[in-house]
Amino acid sequence: MKMSSRIILAIVHNFFSLFCLRLKFDAGRRVLSIGGILLCLLSAVLVCTIFGCGGNGASKPLATVDGMTISIAEFNKRFARDVNSLLVRSSLTPEEYEHIKEEVLNILIDEKVMLLRAKELSISVSDAELMKKVGEIKESNSSDDGFDKANTTRKVDYGQWKEELRKRIILEKLISADVNSKIQVKEEEGKTYRRKHKGLYAPEKKVHVAQIVVREQQKAEAILKRLMKGEDFAKVAREESIGPEAKAGGDLGFVSQGFMPEEIDAAIFSQQPGEIGPVIRSPFGYHIFKIIEKGKKGSDDIEGRVLTDLKKQKEEEEYSLWLGALRSKAAIKINRDLLKDTVPQISEAD
Repeated sequence: MKMSSRIILAIVHNFFSLFCLRLKFDAGRRVLSIGGILLCLLSAVLVCTIFGCGGNGASKPLATVDGMTISIAEFNKRFARDVNSLLVRSSLTPEEYEHIKEEVLNILIDEKVMLLRAKELSISVSDAELMKKVGEIKESNSSDDGFDKANTTRKVDYGQWKEELRKRIILEKLISADVNSKIQVKEEEGKTYRRKHKGLYAPEKKVHVAQIVVREQQKAEAILKRLMKGEDFAKVAREESIGPEAKAGGDLGFVSQGFMPEEIDAAIFSQQPGEIGPVIRSPFGYHIFKIIEKGKKGSDDIEGRVLTDLKKQKEEEEYSLWLGALRSKAAIKINRDLLKDTVPQISEAD
């Protein structure tokens, strides 16, 4: 992925993680996931408002979207505040620098296109909805006063921040109504998708195992001899094991491969059901394991993952088409000469 895309993603992640607005995005693709694109767009809204972006710059707009302007001041402050904190100008080639400018401007354009569509669909957010979201954000930061600290550190205007949060919720509603609600995944599609991505959905090995664990090797060897003579494993576990599962006859339940320490994992997954293994040493003591049964992660779980992943992929594809269609219908004018002449500063000083 190009440096400029990484920068934009970092900008978005850093800002939104501060306020616990945690939408996931995929940084590995040139076309971002819906969450990633939405975060980019929303950061344009939130950052610009919070840090005083406005139309008080040069009289000529840098761009217009159906009459809505993007001023040089809005663009410069957005660019300077975020990009300046991530790198120095000397680390960029001229081409990379110009590409980042294009990325920032496109984010601002896409945000305005989406807000126009939300207005067209009469999508709104009530004061009650807004305050509920504010409460959730505050609660998620309450343990360390993170919300108040963030407000103080970044000198956030709380009233402005709330209104930009309202816009964020509007855009979430817009995507849900105009994109996600139209996505359907059929069972046959899921099967085809799984066949094409076999490596991602290999059944997970699991084993139902019981253990006896003691501190001394000599004691463990003596217990193993008792078990080999036919004593009941669960009874001996209740009598001798120091593990918290001793009361349940040493039953650990189903354990997934790779969950236990390496030496234990290798042993229990090489044993057969009903088999009592040798004494194994670990940082926790000396163990004796009995395999009750072997299994694999349920097919229902895997099918659920397949359908979820396929739905996400279809949402991303549909989102890209949807946004492209919105942009094609909008009257977008960009002053390319002005963009080229605009030089938002990147320096080592924040």
